[in-house]
Amino acid sequence: MSEYHYFAASRSSGYNTFSHAVWKVGPIISLGTSADNDSEPWMTANISREPEYFEGVPAFLMIDKVKKCTKEAFNKFYNENFQALQKLRFHDGEYYLDRYDSGDNMYFHAFYRNPSRHYMINLMQYDTCVEISLSVECSLLKRRGIANRCRLLPEGVFCQAFKLVLEFFFDGSAMPKTHNKLWETLDALVGSTAPDEPLLINDEYYYLRARELMLKRKEEIKTRLLELDDVPSKRRELRAEMKGIDYCVSILDKNH
Repeated sequence: MSEYHYFAASRSSGYNTFSHAVWKVGPIISLGTSADNDSEPWMTANISREPEYFEGVPAFLMIDKVKKCTKEAFNKFYNENFQALQKLRFHDGEYYLDRYDSGDNMYFHAFYRNPSRHYMINLMQYDTCVEISLSVECSLLKRRGIANRCRLLPEGVFCQAFKLVLEFFFDGSAMPKTHNKLWETLDALVGSTAPDEPLLINDEYYYLRARELMLKRKEEIKTRLLELDDVPSKRRELRAEMKGIDYCVSILDKNH
């Protein structure tokens, strides 16, 4: 029997609208993500500091309308939100860090115009659990208040923080072992004006991402060779690139 239970939850958002989410709840980890299929993806993880065994609906879902859902439904929405967050671009924005005096919480914000977007990274440490989330809002409503009270960040620091947290969400089973490392890495990152070197939370993420991009490029070349009548020299060049991709993938797999 699986140690995880799966739920679909809905909550009133005002004006007769509802937000929908799916949750994967286990003894130590609870993962939630949007089930709305809209332009505001989000993911959140609640990690217990001590083993807590599942009993009924978790307390943090008691204010929602909740029903059971399947593992397949959860995985579908989780993967869709992960891919949407992975495709976000960071350029010409305003970046801020909101950190409480106690040092227990860190909130990263990025604001972009045309179209209006607000990217958020939240890390909260409580006595009983740790909560980590990534989210997007299509609004600049909170910008003025955050800009007035928060510390400015360089674009590179925000981008590195976002990528590290996204990497953390790649493997839910590793979260109990990696959340402390993530906190320590981000704590060190915002202590300076820019990252000194690339930082890794989960190297499996980078291996699979590089492999995926190379194989995608190979498929693009194959399609071009089939559909376009390029000059012979160009076709030879493309075939050579495909062979190079195959070699690189084989080296990746061999060393992984």
